[in-house]
Amino acid sequence: MVPYFLPQHKLAVFFSPKVAGTSVRLFLLELENGFPFPTFQAQGEVKQIDGIIRNRPFREVRTNRKDIRGWEKVAIIRDPVKRLLSAYSNRVLHYRELSEDTNGPALAKVGLEPDPDVATFFGNFLAYRRVAGTIQRHFAPQSRFLGRSADYFDRVYRFEDLAPFEADMRARFGGQAAMPRSQTGGTKQRFEALDDETQINVVDAASRCRVFDWAPDYAEPYADQLKEVRRRNDRGQSEVWDAA
Repeated sequence: MVPYFLPQHKLAVFFSPKVAGTSVRLFLLELENGFPFPTFQAQGEVKQIDGIIRNRPFREVRTNRKDIRGWEKVAIIRDPVKRLLSAYSNRVLHYRELSEDTNGPALAKVGLEPDPDVATFFGNFLAYRRVAGTIQRHFAPQSRFLGRSADYFDRVYRFEDLAPFEADMRARFGGQAAMPRSQTGGTKQRFEALDDETQINVVDAASRCRVFDWAPDYAEPYADQLKEVRRRNDRGQSEVWDAA
């Protein structure tokens, strides 16, 4: 599964990790089936929605054998900076995916500290991304899951206001399902509370996301930091990494 496919309505919903992905899956599954997804066990292993319906890179849309030409395609986007800070709160602080217990040997091999604070993590962003697949995935640019152009989609919704998305989906399917709030664990990180250098590093990491081109107003709060990122890029001081 790449996006959430709804063949009965010829609809495909695209989203990225840390853009309400779990909530969207739970919501759509309830609309599609008429009942909420039950967490269950199989042979003692707890099964979650993420293990059944999981978003994958956009490039797989063309290789997963499902022809969606002529379908309506919608996407959900999020402020790239806030998305990365949310991912840090959830994956690094809450799930401790960069802890000694979880990835100690891999961290030691490349000389990285376990359980990095926000300044350390974004100051070594690329190196930490390479340590674990879950970190690589959750901190990848949204364009990895949505593609490079908003023109591919019939409609683009925003994480910051999902009410129109919910209303449109309920109008298609009927019923009164409401989107739950999931994956909220972890101490929240306020961009304004970060020191200047960390702000620049976070914006540098987020600046490769093409969603800034789709929704330029997302970049407005970070104008000063983006200027500094561009200056460093011009001087070759910023790391180059995959933006696809």
